[in-house]
Amino acid sequence: MDTKKAELPPKPPIDWGKLTSLVFVHLVALVTILLWITGLQPILWSWRSGVLAFMWFALSSTAITAGYHRLFSHPSHKATSMLKLFHLLWGAAAVQGSALQWSAQHRDHHTFVDGPRDPYNIQRGFWWAHVGWVFHKTYPNYARVPDLTKDHLVSLQHHFELPLTVGMGFLAPAAVGMLWGEALGAFLVVSFVRLVIQWHMTFCVNSLAHYWGDQQYSTKNSSRSSFMVSLFTWGEGNNHNRHHSLPTDYRTGVEWYAFDPAKWFIWTCSKIGLASNLRRFERQVAS
Repeated sequence: MDTKKAELPPKPPIDWGKLTSLVFVHLVALVTILLWITGLQPILWSWRSGVLAFMWFALSSTAITAGYHRLFSHPSHKATSMLKLFHLLWGAAAVQGSALQWSAQHRDHHTFVDGPRDPYNIQRGFWWAHVGWVFHKTYPNYARVPDLTKDHLVSLQHHFELPLTVGMGFLAPAAVGMLWGEALGAFLVVSFVRLVIQWHMTFCVNSLAHYWGDQQYSTKNSSRSSFMVSLFTWGEGNNHNRHHSLPTDYRTGVEWYAFDPAKWFIWTCSKIGLASNLRRFERQVAS
């Protein structure tokens, strides 16, 4: 018997609101894709809505990886109010909760990785780490993020999370699609198909990046590194094993050519005065 699994406490109760919302979004995305494949779609959408979906994906994914993760969860650099506002608005479009809640849970993950208090503990199984934990009630410990509770922009986003999420994640894409007569098409492709892809991209960091890959830096926890996983996670899986030992490095892909959009974004922001004090550690392999 796996002693780690035996020591785990009972799973929290199911959060029926979140479960219903996730199932609904997945079903709408699936129907949209099937209608497109079969050519039976009663909606109008063109390459413009496809480009809009990719733009929404790239901006909101960067807000999660460079903002929610590397700025707020692990202060790997400093950001101006303008850059923080970008992350908070586009982070809301990713529909993953507020930056305050996201960061509190992620700091627990790093502190208690593979233990009973790890919210997406891979020891409960691949499915739990990937998406199962999302279906259950979570209890963010906001005492873990005293620095963020003092940030008025982060606190505002947390307070107005629902209207920001609805506006940035669902209403804004439809409004933009109206410019070329594809409000419904843009709404379905950007708000549902894009969102499902993006959710599973983030979920893969908690599952695949703790299940598949190398452990060249440390074997003290389940984190792993894989170039292939980095492609599924917008760069987050590039050297996830190293990241768990050096979480405040602003890079996951240490080499300049490594696929790590957040690293390139933060570096670019530092060159135009939006970011500063970029933290980096040169040690790459465990001694």
